[in-house]
Amino acid sequence: MLIEQNLMEDILPPFKKKTRLRYRVAVIGGGSWATAIVKILSANLEHIHWWVREEEIVEGVSKYGHNPKYLSSTFINPKDVKISNDLKQVVAKADYVIIVTPSAFLQKTLEPLKKSRLNHKKIITAVKGIIPETLQFITDFLHTEFSIPMNNIAMISGPSHAEEIAQEKFTFLTAASENQELAADVAKMFTNRYVRASVSKDIKGAELAVVMKNIYALGAGIYSGLGYGDNFIAAYIANGVREMKNFVRKVFPGERCLDDSVYLGDLLVTSYSRFSRNRTFGSMIGHGLSVRVAQLEMSMIAEGYFAVKCIHEMNKTFQADIPISETIYGILYESNNVSSEMKRIAEYYI
Repeated sequence: MLIEQNLMEDILPPFKKKTRLRYRVAVIGGGSWATAIVKILSANLEHIHWWVREEEIVEGVSKYGHNPKYLSSTFINPKDVKISNDLKQVVAKADYVIIVTPSAFLQKTLEPLKKSRLNHKKIITAVKGIIPETLQFITDFLHTEFSIPMNNIAMISGPSHAEEIAQEKFTFLTAASENQELAADVAKMFTNRYVRASVSKDIKGAELAVVMKNIYALGAGIYSGLGYGDNFIAAYIANGVREMKNFVRKVFPGERCLDDSVYLGDLLVTSYSRFSRNRTFGSMIGHGLSVRVAQLEMSMIAEGYFAVKCIHEMNKTFQADIPISETIYGILYESNNVSSEMKRIAEYYI
């Protein structure tokens, strides 16, 4: 079933606006997803502190209530959100820190912070990728580099494009953590009139699925760029789902329903949506652009490019059968012929 039972229970009663929650929250990142998260939280919380790198975003939000670079039509009330480019100051004012920077920039972003600045706080990752330099999952990076106990780490994920959040389209998210009390707190922060958030303890499985779904979406884009139609791409995605399920179960054995929205739903929206960066990046590759040129053409990071290398390296240990992922790795990192390789993987399933 695509929507978990607990999510169905959330659908039934209308959302009742409650007194604003008094969690002290910092959001780190200035892009589309960070802006969308600030919009969600500002409906619920009294205290939001927002760090962005660019001075023009600080000025745009504080003076005019809009991020001039991302989701510029979305109103952010400066009375509710205190924005700054002083990272240490923003983090010092919060008990919960939500990290929403692209994975490729995360190490550099957090460099100014001493370990002690974060290891007594609750950290929530909304990063949909891996650390390219170390091939670490975000939760592992935070745990090892900043000595943050896993009990103090959560993630927020699910089928969600920032552009639809900005339009207040009905959206389901999942808060995952080994600490179910923390997961419940995060779910409360993110539940409002147009967002419902459920709770999961499968943070490792959800994080691996987040990494893998970007790979399959990138492949869907390649096939689209090569001229394959929706009929075939649907069959391709079905096989991608099977491959992802097998790999997640092999890497992190345990009980989970990989048909739930945080796994399958996120893969589907990333593979099909016109807002998907990974599908767009793949489409450029399918149309004949080189990896380098496609990266330059993209105004935002396509996490699937880094994800496929991470999975390739991981699979040297697990030796799982992941032909789709390995084929895309060969195209992006070994300059294998796009058309013949994607045709070969199509025929693999016939």
